[in-house]
Amino acid sequence: MRVCVAGLRSRRFAVAVLAFFVFEGLWIACSAVYPMAFDEDFHFGLIKFYSHHWLPFLSQQPQNTSQFGAVSSDPSYLYHYLMSFPYRIIGLFTHSQMVQVIVLRFMNVGLFTLGLALFYRLLRRVGSSRLLANGALAMFVLVPIVPLLAATINYDNLLFPLVAWTCLLVVRINERLAKQKIDLRALATLCIVCMLSCLVKYAFLPIALAAAAFVAVQAWRAFRGHGHQLREAVRRNYRFIPRRATLALLGLFVLAGGLFVQRYGLNVAAYHTPLPDCDAVLNVGECMSYSPWARNYYYKQQKGDFDDSALHYTWQWVQGMHYRIFFMITGPGGDYANDQPMPLPSAAALILTVTSTVALACYWRQVFAGRSALAFLLLTAVLYGVVLWVTNYKDFTATGQPVAINGRYFLVVLFPLAAVYGRALAVALRQWAALRVGVIVVALLCFLQGGGVASFILRSDGSWDWPAPVVVHANNAARRVLDPLVIEGDSHY
Repeated sequence: MRVCVAGLRSRRFAVAVLAFFVFEGLWIACSAVYPMAFDEDFHFGLIKFYSHHWLPFLSQQPQNTSQFGAVSSDPSYLYHYLMSFPYRIIGLFTHSQMVQVIVLRFMNVGLFTLGLALFYRLLRRVGSSRLLANGALAMFVLVPIVPLLAATINYDNLLFPLVAWTCLLVVRINERLAKQKIDLRALATLCIVCMLSCLVKYAFLPIALAAAAFVAVQAWRAFRGHGHQLREAVRRNYRFIPRRATLALLGLFVLAGGLFVQRYGLNVAAYHTPLPDCDAVLNVGECMSYSPWARNYYYKQQKGDFDDSALHYTWQWVQGMHYRIFFMITGPGGDYANDQPMPLPSAAALILTVTSTVALACYWRQVFAGRSALAFLLLTAVLYGVVLWVTNYKDFTATGQPVAINGRYFLVVLFPLAAVYGRALAVALRQWAALRVGVIVVALLCFLQGGGVASFILRSDGSWDWPAPVVVHANNAARRVLDPLVIEGDSHY
């Protein structure tokens, strides 16, 4: 038992988990036929589009791009623009779409792995024990849609490490403010990262708001009534920043600010909203080529009487989020059909969430005592979740259908929640050290029952595989090995 606990607490365990995650991602990247779910064809298509443009600025909607929506006003473009450069390099050596897709998938796995390493560092930085951080990391990589998303060409894979970096910067700034000191370099970097992250995906906006609000409140608390001390702290810190670093940060700030204003600012000026709807930019005929918009348009036309109660919808929303974090979705050969979650991982996650929420409600004073960074992480997760719920609910009331309830949207705040919930459970079980270890061990054993890449292997069939004999044989062999070892439950949905 001691050896098991020592292993769970070791640094080597975290490294092994990251290595296993890379294996998961590469397995799916090499196995799954293009296009995978999670809009892979949409993102790959935009990467190919931007590969013909050296600059991302678009004065008007380019021809033959309406299937991507209002490209000229879409603020979520930076991932596609940046990924277009590796795509151009790959194109110099091969015109095989299969090779291009797999290489880009490998890069996405690398981005997501970087995010995992940064989030792990965040957990340790905010005071999580190595046992908790290792357990959270292991459970996260065993969430079924995590390796599936990481192996997909998707802008969420760049957003993931950017959210972790933002949280780390805020924690660093907060630590300095607690000592009545200012870290100008971290503040400038935070502003730059936030503006660029909003251009990767507009869903980062509430996270940027949470970061800005928390830093502002903490600065006010540290220097309220002592403006001269604030000025002196800024002046003192500025002297220690090398001139080259100052110029570099200033240049990056101007660049990020210019790109941010070019999309969000011009959208507000032209359309009175930072996120204009497709038909505000293009005509209805063109927008009908954009499948999410066309889906909502048809739903609106067919909408009849329905229960639009917020309480009723919230229950649907919570169920849908849980289901779509642990389910498995087929590829184009299976018409993107849904397969039920593996029973043990999904049940373990549900039990952990409920018990941790109860523990947080009961011991919130002890949880946050002396740990203001945890308050920021909870604020980030709650604000992000509320904005996501409001957006989904508005779509529901407009269409009469619960559209766009996607579990992958919530992955970016699972680690912040793990830090808070893990601390809550640790406080609740502070007198039972063996029980704390037992909770993590049992949860991991449940997640190993079909979590991660095992869900992909066991729920998939030949229609998911690249048409290559080695891929088919490898997946079939893996299915034969895993099938007798995993409690699968019902796979039909």
